[in-house]
Amino acid sequence: MQPVTDMPGLIATDAAGRITMMNEAAGALLGTGYRMAAGRLIKEVIPDSRLTDILWTDRADRVERLSVHRRRLAVSRTPVYEGARQTGSIFILQDISACEVMRRQVKKLKEDKDELEAIFDASFDEIFVIDGQGVARKINRAGESYYGVKTDELIGRNVLELEKRGFFSPSVTRMIFEKKERVTISQQTRGGKELIVTGNPVFDEHGNIVRIVINSRDVSELTELRRRLRETQRLAEAYRRQVMELESNKSARRELVARSEDMIRLLEMVDRIAGVDSTVLITGESGVGKGIVANRIHKLSRRGRGPFVSINCGAIPENLLESELFGYVPGAFTGARKAGKKGLIQMGEGGTVFLDEVAELPLNLQVKLLHVIQQKSVTSVGSTAPQGVDVRFIAATNRDIKQMVRKGDFRVDLYYRLNVIPLEISPLRRRREDVLPLAEYCLDFINKKYGMSKKLAPETSDMLLRYTWPGNVRELENIIERVAVTADTVEIKPAHLPDYVLDQMSKQNNKIYIPDLCPLEDAVGEVERQLLEKAYARYGNTYQMAEALGINQSTVVRKMKKHMPAGRRKPGPRRRQSRSD
Repeated sequence: MQPVTDMPGLIATDAAGRITMMNEAAGALLGTGYRMAAGRLIKEVIPDSRLTDILWTDRADRVERLSVHRRRLAVSRTPVYEGARQTGSIFILQDISACEVMRRQVKKLKEDKDELEAIFDASFDEIFVIDGQGVARKINRAGESYYGVKTDELIGRNVLELEKRGFFSPSVTRMIFEKKERVTISQQTRGGKELIVTGNPVFDEHGNIVRIVINSRDVSELTELRRRLRETQRLAEAYRRQVMELESNKSARRELVARSEDMIRLLEMVDRIAGVDSTVLITGESGVGKGIVANRIHKLSRRGRGPFVSINCGAIPENLLESELFGYVPGAFTGARKAGKKGLIQMGEGGTVFLDEVAELPLNLQVKLLHVIQQKSVTSVGSTAPQGVDVRFIAATNRDIKQMVRKGDFRVDLYYRLNVIPLEISPLRRRREDVLPLAEYCLDFINKKYGMSKKLAPETSDMLLRYTWPGNVRELENIIERVAVTADTVEIKPAHLPDYVLDQMSKQNNKIYIPDLCPLEDAVGEVERQLLEKAYARYGNTYQMAEALGINQSTVVRKMKKHMPAGRRKPGPRRRQSRSD
């Protein structure tokens, strides 16, 4: 394809249609030598043209569009006259290929512009374009909701003027002109929105700012959600403190009842050590009241008005134990609160931290706890900066912690750090003098709580004294509350006690306890049945059963037929039987 010329092509013909003149531009457009065309018919040079059809007419308004050598040409004819006689014609040729290309390009540019405008306005974030003089040139539709006006009211105005009028504050454009670098700020708008605004400068080759492109995102809703989250966290923290206070008050209400010498000596020791800040290690079986003793030490100490934070080290999952005890900083791990969280030890500031079941701590946390007790400072998870804490530590365990130290399951250095003042609480079975006073105290508390007037029958009190109390004081409290609320009479009788208590008493004393009145014949039959079943389960041999029960063998067989049908018999540990059996 030949180069396009901007000059029109000119061809002159005589009256017969022979070319008398052709300029260079016409030759270039037709792809023929303009000098060699002289004397040739116009029809030969432009064979597809029908312009020659009107050579012999006066019409001069005929325009042809032709395709010559892949070029689009517009060809027009003007007749030439001498007087009234036509002596020839002048043909004007114009290349319209470039025009069509430009027209297509313009159309494509318009389509691209429309697409960019659609994308520009569809953006969720505001896009604000400012020129080198600080004049607003372009704003997408998102800006209308930010500023409360149509974008047309902002375009063409200087951003400093817009800032003075309160459309937004502060102006990121002003900061960019001052710093000549990218700037991100928080911005307030007249429409009450809070925006995160980032302005990016565009420089020319001389380092001058020619454009500033600003992206703004509305974070008002996110800010409100953050505020609500903070309020929820503060509320949860307040509830958490209230729960701890309630637990502390509940423990305080449970008075330490002591009649035995062991408990009296223990309470005297508690009163003495309450005035110092030494670490205390309380040992004893589960349910003996270690938490109550720890709470008493706290209440009697100078820290009594401060918090009493009770932490059950065995109840918190191991993967959460470190963050619960020592807290964490923002972003310490996936799922952590953005604001971070105080640890339980830090929540005991100015008070006492009670580490119940301390022997359940894993070895790696024992090291960190030792550091906290020694240095009086806590390093939160994800932090390297320790924070001082003012707390007193009281620890407790129902395990043989000395044996754990020997086996390497508990750090010896932490043991000696905790065991500054050891307190051992004896199990309830070793201090029988405390059983009935504790039972009466618990019953009195239940009576006041539920408006009742229950009391223990003498034989019930006797059974409580004889029981071994494997669950210690906690079991005693539970049994007293159970019988108090389930007994259908004012007086609590042995029949109201749980079956396992009665069974243990029967085995222990080899006596039969009758829960309540019943016909004598029924009672005798029930005793016979139980004795036969126990003897059969043990011996499985009627002769041995008779010997153990002190009756003859025929009586055993007869009573077994009465009380133990064959289907109910379960063989016990038999030995070789004689034929007569």
